[in-house]
Amino acid sequence: MKKTLIALAVLGACTGAAHAQTNVTIYGLVDTGLIKESGSDVRMGGNEDSRIGFKGTEDLGSGLKATFQLERRFNLNNGTRIAGNNALDKLQGADNGEDGVDWQGAANVGLSSDTWGALRLGRVNDIAIENFGALDPFIYYGVGSSFGAYNLLYSEELANTVRYDSPAWAGFSLNLSYTLGNDTHHGNGEGIYGNDTGGYDDYGNDGFGIGLKYDNGPLMLTANYERIADSDNSRLWDIGGAWTWQGFKVSVGYQDTTVERAAARALGIADMNIDQKDWLVGLQYNTGPHTVKFSYNRGEVESHGDYDGKANKYSLGYTYDMSKRTSLYAMVAYTDSDNNFVGEIYNSNHVADDSVTGVQLGIAHRF
Repeated sequence: MKKTLIALAVLGACTGAAHAQTNVTIYGLVDTGLIKESGSDVRMGGNEDSRIGFKGTEDLGSGLKATFQLERRFNLNNGTRIAGNNALDKLQGADNGEDGVDWQGAANVGLSSDTWGALRLGRVNDIAIENFGALDPFIYYGVGSSFGAYNLLYSEELANTVRYDSPAWAGFSLNLSYTLGNDTHHGNGEGIYGNDTGGYDDYGNDGFGIGLKYDNGPLMLTANYERIADSDNSRLWDIGGAWTWQGFKVSVGYQDTTVERAAARALGIADMNIDQKDWLVGLQYNTGPHTVKFSYNRGEVESHGDYDGKANKYSLGYTYDMSKRTSLYAMVAYTDSDNNFVGEIYNSNHVADDSVTGVQLGIAHRF
């Protein structure tokens, strides 16, 4: 059960200071199970990232509120910090490994109003990833996740970012973000961009994102564009929609990504320009505590070299909600790729193999 507490009681233990009228919610998720995939041993791991978070608001009057959110993610099975797949963190030299980002989830402060929307500063959700991920029946998690989760520029959270979210007008809403680059001028970016002599002057850039969404009744439509910071202007765009009717939800989507050579090298992928195209078709059916999920994904990598190829993925999943907070889940997925390079990108365990089958069973509890 989520607990709303006076900030003096919660934040006082964390920081020693709080405003007496700030309302704080403690929330979290603990999730783990067993995973077996071709090319790797059975391992224990979660579907969604286990996490603990704090978020709160303070009423400033006239409909204006101050907001904040802090979220830390971890591997439940061994207690270690999550080594995430966040391209921006890698490009800015702040990988999500054990020595990386402390607050891998959100870490921001801002202002919100029912009239003009919300403004947040710090570490916030990536707009394109957030909106497109809503089309995936597996929401980018587990062995069944869509190819969007393996996008070469995938960054679930963006650091050093200002984000604005508009109110909804008859179902329409607008999201905007601006990300500051890791400004290491005069060649100081060489360590990030490999053996290049230019560093930030040649390959650094600020980033921005824009998202449009219509979500009203059974229909949801979205279109998004993003240029990722510190990536030599690497970029992606996606478009898609979903229709919900009597327990059924059908979703379709397309995502197109351009990774410039300097960014591909910095991300440890390859020393070449890479284009990535992904298609998604999803189907869910919910009745009572039971949810059945299916998705088909098709991916294409164009490296303008020896690594071009396509991949297809078929995923089937089932979730049983034992209560509002506790659920059991199971999923199976098969990925078939043209070659090992494409397989390493699209396989959920990132094994360089042209085909991988994955099975996952687990339990999740939200609080």
